[in-house]
Amino acid sequence: MRWSVAFAVALLFAGVVYALDADFYVMAVEHTKLKQDSYGYVNITLKNLGPKYAAYARVTFDPEDESPIDPVGSPRRHIGRVREGVPSEQYFGIILQNEEVELGYRIYVKKGTPPGVYYVPLLVEWKDEQFNTKSQVLQLALPVEGEIKLSIAGIATVPQDIRSGRDNVKVTVRIANTGDAEARNVRARLILGAPFTESFSGAGESFLGNIMPYAEASAEFHLDVSERAEPGKYEVPLVVEYEDSSGREYREEKSISILVEPAPYFELTGVELVPENPSPGDRVTLKLRIKNTGGEKAENTDIRVIRESSQPFDFTTRSDFIGSLKPGEVGEGAIEFEVKEDAVPKEYRLRLSIRCTGDSEAGDDNVYVQEIAVPVKVVAGSSEGGSRMLYAGAGVLLLALLAIGARKLRG
Repeated sequence: MRWSVAFAVALLFAGVVYALDADFYVMAVEHTKLKQDSYGYVNITLKNLGPKYAAYARVTFDPEDESPIDPVGSPRRHIGRVREGVPSEQYFGIILQNEEVELGYRIYVKKGTPPGVYYVPLLVEWKDEQFNTKSQVLQLALPVEGEIKLSIAGIATVPQDIRSGRDNVKVTVRIANTGDAEARNVRARLILGAPFTESFSGAGESFLGNIMPYAEASAEFHLDVSERAEPGKYEVPLVVEYEDSSGREYREEKSISILVEPAPYFELTGVELVPENPSPGDRVTLKLRIKNTGGEKAENTDIRVIRESSQPFDFTTRSDFIGSLKPGEVGEGAIEFEVKEDAVPKEYRLRLSIRCTGDSEAGDDNVYVQEIAVPVKVVAGSSEGGSRMLYAGAGVLLLALLAIGARKLRG
C-alpha cells in the first residue's frame, strides 16, 4: 500500500514538473509538392503552449535519418528571439509562453521513394530557467506524391492506309502512364484542322478513366478526310487532361502523326451538249472531259449516271468506260439520253458518279467513288423539235389524202 501511494505521489510530482516546462506543438506546415528525386521546401510553425519559456532552443530535422526526406545542409536550426534577461540570468533565444516561431528547411526526397505519407521526427531541445536541458520529439506528416508521366505508346488506324476522301477513319491512340502515381479522369481531345473533321459530334474526344502506374489505356477517335487532302504526313495536336490523387488538374499538349497516302481525284474540265440547247423530245449526247488531279494513277475509270425519277430523261447509254488516267491526264466519256416530251423547260442537275480503282502497281486496291453534277438546260422548243412536229403533221396529212384518193377509185 505504501509503495502504491508513493508511486502515485511520484507520478503526480512528475506531472506537475512536466506541466511547468515549455511544451511545443506543430501549428502549421507548408511545403512544396514533394516527389521522389526532387528538391523542395518545408516551412514549420511551432508554438510554445507550456507555462514556461524555453531558452537556447534549437530544432533538428530527422536527427537519426529515419525518413527518406533529408534536409539540404545542416539539419539543426536555432529558434527564438534574442531578449535581454535580468542581470542574474542572461538568456538568449527565448521563446515565451504562447509564442510562435517559424523555421524552414530546404529538403531533398531520395530517389526511388514510393508515394505515401512519411513521418519525419523533429527534435526540439532547449534550456529551462535552471539551465536544465529539455527535449521533445514532434512528428511531421509529409506526403510524398507520385509522379504522373503520360506518353503516347502507339497509334493505329483502320484502315491502315488513309487516303483522301475516306470517311470514318478510326484512329486509336494508346496512352501509357510510366510514372508512379495514378492519373485520374483522363480525357484526350484532338485539335482538328484541314484536311480532317469529326465523323460525328464528339468523335474527336475520348474519355479514358483512370490510368494506374505502369499501365495504359486507349483513346479512340473517328475522322473524315477531305477529298482534296494532299498526300503527306500531318501533325495533329492531342490535348490530354487529367487529375492527380489530390484533385489537382493538369493539361498537356502532345501530337500524333497521321499519314495520308496519295489517291486519285477528278475534276470536270469540259462539258458539251449535242444539241447545245435540248428541248422536249430531243435525243441528247452529253460529252464529258475529266482530269485526274490527284497524286495517284486511276485504273478502270468509268462514268455512270445516277438516275433520279424526278428528272425527265430516258437514258440509252448510262455509263462509259474511260480506262486508266495517270496524274494530270484527261479522259473523255459520253452519256446519251432522250428528253421526255412532257419535260418542263428549266435547268436540271444531272448527277454522275466517277468510279475507279487505285494504282495496282503501288499496291492500292481501294475503290474510289466521286460524284459530280452537270447542268442540263431544257428549253421550250428547238429547230430540231419543230422539224419533228412538222414531219409528223405532214405524215398525217399524207395519210388523209391517200384515204380520200382510195375512196374515189372505188367509186
